[in-house]
Amino acid sequence: MILYLTEQGLKVSRERERLKLESRQKKWEVRLAEVDQILVFGRINFTAPALQTLLKRGIDVHFLTLSGKYLGKLSPPLGKNVELRLHQFQNFHNSGKRLLLAKAFVRGKIHNQREYLARQKRRLGEATLEGPIFHLKRILADLEKAKDVEEILGLEGLASRHYFQGLGVLLSRTGFVFRERTRRPPRDPVNALLSLGYTLLLSRILSLVEASGLDPYLGFLHSPDYGKPSLALDLMEEWRPIIVDAMVVRILNWKTIKPEDFTGEAFPDEEEEFQPLKLSRAGLKKFVKQFQERLKEEALYPPRKKRFRYGDIIREQVYLFARVLKGEAPEYRAFTI
Repeated sequence: MILYLTEQGLKVSRERERLKLESRQKKWEVRLAEVDQILVFGRINFTAPALQTLLKRGIDVHFLTLSGKYLGKLSPPLGKNVELRLHQFQNFHNSGKRLLLAKAFVRGKIHNQREYLARQKRRLGEATLEGPIFHLKRILADLEKAKDVEEILGLEGLASRHYFQGLGVLLSRTGFVFRERTRRPPRDPVNALLSLGYTLLLSRILSLVEASGLDPYLGFLHSPDYGKPSLALDLMEEWRPIIVDAMVVRILNWKTIKPEDFTGEAFPDEEEEFQPLKLSRAGLKKFVKQFQERLKEEALYPPRKKRFRYGDIIREQVYLFARVLKGEAPEYRAFTI
């Protein structure tokens, strides 16, 4: 279970095998055995015994501002699987293998982008989606001929531009306007939701990558850079359309999130970097709940021929990647819808 803490001023302490959570309005407990990860938004107070217990149990605690900016995390030392990390470095320095892995990540992402738009076109009868769908199919074919990672990144960027045009068509039905993907800071409500969703997704994959013993900073598609979790970003690509984009369209279409759920007020934790548009505190709670529910939805996972929750399939994909690096699996195949 991922525990999301958004109640400002909440106190988190430990009592035996449970975490105690206390606010002005209520008190409740959570069994430590049920917690895999904790996401903290804003100003939440942890006692020292609680933090020490979380470290001992290997439970990552990710810290974000109320507006969703990622600050960092508290986690135990990197996994002891040095052999796996040696395989990771060896594969990185093998240009052929790096190219194959980079293609696999982008192939999965573009396939899922195209399939999501195609499903929505069939459901809605939206003819204007035909253009983006056609371009994504053509880029998928071009991807197979790419000769280096830079060319792959160029095709990925081109695909994203066409895809977001299609996403804008879908979002126009919700009453929200989405013209292009913007960030740092996001310039409109839709971009604010996408950025927050990607941050939540990245925090989950980052924890899984570290727990497996992989080095999250050595990626195959995204170039290594200081402080950049390149591998986690690689493994996140296939999931962006499935988990975040589809969820954002859904919650806006169903009016789970409304214009009044956004605010321009300054939050107490934004003293250094003010974000002019973000979810209100009530809106944040609604969004986090929808993200939790999305991870609980099930889909068929072909390698196991069974249905699993999306959250569990994400973990299986990280483990598959590790097996590929060690030569225990022939190739990495992205999860596709």
